[in-house]
Amino acid sequence: MPRILRTVIPRIKKSIQEQGLLLSLYRSVRLPVHLLREYRESLEATPSREPSRFDKDYGVDTDGDRDGWTYLSDLSIPSSNWIHGNNYAAIEPERFRAILSSLALRFEDLVFVDFGSGKGRALLMASEFPFKKIVGIEFAPELHSAAQRNIAKFYPSERRCGVIESACMDFLEFPLPPEPSVLFLFDPCDETVLAKLMANLSQSLRAHPRELYLVYVAPTPTKERILASTGCLTQVRRDVEQNFCVYKAN
Repeated sequence: MPRILRTVIPRIKKSIQEQGLLLSLYRSVRLPVHLLREYRESLEATPSREPSRFDKDYGVDTDGDRDGWTYLSDLSIPSSNWIHGNNYAAIEPERFRAILSSLALRFEDLVFVDFGSGKGRALLMASEFPFKKIVGIEFAPELHSAAQRNIAKFYPSERRCGVIESACMDFLEFPLPPEPSVLFLFDPCDETVLAKLMANLSQSLRAHPRELYLVYVAPTPTKERILASTGCLTQVRRDVEQNFCVYKAN
């Protein structure tokens, strides 16, 4: 379950940085109530015992730990940005495959990069498409280690990409590849980090103009506005049923 004491101080610091001292003091009065609710919800979550069909079929471990989720506050993450991250859950195979199958792209010319790749399920499924290379960026060492183990044992007959890597780092520090790419985000972070990532992307595209697509799964309206405001991306697809957006570099 989430380590509540470890969560309180970073959340207050984050609030002061983003909202100012007075508003943060007001909100801190309500914070224990919110944390108690989160704690009680975590108690109701049961440890995941039965592996998902994907994990059973391929002999891997990509599921979350409790009801399909892994709490970031349960992990030892060296990056201070952990407070801006969303808890880990693996994307549904049907959803992921529907998203990539909907992209009419020459995959063999593109590098696939998953921001917040967790235990690597999206990386494994991306290898069913003939990408030039597949890279996952994950800042939680425990999740990164699980991804490495999964990658090492994942050799199904349908695998079409031979190069899959997982890097353990904060993705704001990740140097974006100058090659044509597909960037994949399964709602890994809050608006603060997303805005910084988009600033990095804008700078990269100015330095290295190239073919680039960004797929964002489960965006909020605020995050869609951040993606649209970059000036370097144009939304080319919005799928309501699967809840994802596709953007193309201008």
